[in-house]
Amino acid sequence: MSLDDSDSMAGTKAAPAEPMRTATRRIGTGGLFAAAWRDLLEGFARRELWVALAHDDMRQRFRRTLFGLAWLTISYAVFVAAKVAIFGQLIASPIEWFAVYVTVGFLAWQFMNSVVVDSCTAFINSENWLLGLRLPVSVFIYESIARDCLVFFYSAIVAIVVLLAVRHPIEPVALMALPAFGIYLVNAVFAHMLLGVICMRYRDVSQLVQTLMRVLFFLTPLIWTPEQVGDLQGWLWWNPFTYFIDIFRAPIIDGVIPVHSWMVVLGMTVAFGAVAFTVFALFRRRLAFWF
Repeated sequence: MSLDDSDSMAGTKAAPAEPMRTATRRIGTGGLFAAAWRDLLEGFARRELWVALAHDDMRQRFRRTLFGLAWLTISYAVFVAAKVAIFGQLIASPIEWFAVYVTVGFLAWQFMNSVVVDSCTAFINSENWLLGLRLPVSVFIYESIARDCLVFFYSAIVAIVVLLAVRHPIEPVALMALPAFGIYLVNAVFAHMLLGVICMRYRDVSQLVQTLMRVLFFLTPLIWTPEQVGDLQGWLWWNPFTYFIDIFRAPIIDGVIPVHSWMVVLGMTVAFGAVAFTVFALFRRRLAFWF
C-alpha cells in the first residue's frame, strides 16, 4: 500500500471526529444545564429523605443531652442577653429597642453565616452517600439548608419572646420579613451550588471563607448601629450582608420596607444565581472524582 493510500485512509477515518466534537459541545452546553436543573427538581422532590437526614443529624449532635434541641434556643438566648447587656451600655438608644435590634439582626446573620459555612462542606461531608448511592446531588444541598432552617426556627423563639417582653409595636409591614427569608433560602441554594463545588476541588477555600465570615461579622451592623461609626457609615454599604440584614430587620423593627436594599438584594441574587448555577451545571458530575 502506497503512502498516498495510507494518507487517504487516515483522512477517511478522521472525518467523523468533527461531528462528534460538535455533538459533545452541544451536549456540554444545553445538556449539562438541563441535567443540573433536573437534579435540583428531583432532589427537592425527595424532601422526605433530606428532611429526615437533617433531623437525624441534629438529634445526633445533642444525643444524650438533657434538653436536646432546646439547647439551640438556650444558647441563642444566652448569647443575645450577653451582647445586649454589654453593648447596650455603649449606645444612646433605649435598651429595649437595642434588645430587639440585636435579637432580630443576629437571627438573620446566624442563618446566613451558617449557610455560607455549611455550604463549603455540604458535599465533603456527604462522601459516603455520593460514592455509594445514585442520588441527586442537590439532596445534600437541601439537607444542609434544612439543618440551618431548624436552627433558625429554634432561635426565632427567642426573638418572639423578646418582642413580646419589651412590647415592641409590630406593624403589618413586618410580614415582609417572610419574603426576605424566602430570598435567604434561594441564595442558600445558590451558595451551596457555588461554594460546595469550589470547596470540593480546593479545600483551602473553606478555611478562607470561614475567616472572611468572622471578619464580616464585625463589619455588619449587628451589635452596633450605622450612626455610631460616623464617616465610615458610607463604607458599610459595600458589605452585601448589610442589605440582606436590612430587608429582614427593618420591617420588624422600624415598620418600613427598605426599597433600596430590596433592589440591591434582588440584583445580587440574580447575578449570584447565574454564576452559581453555571458552576454547578458544569462541574456537578466531577464531584465524585474529587474526594
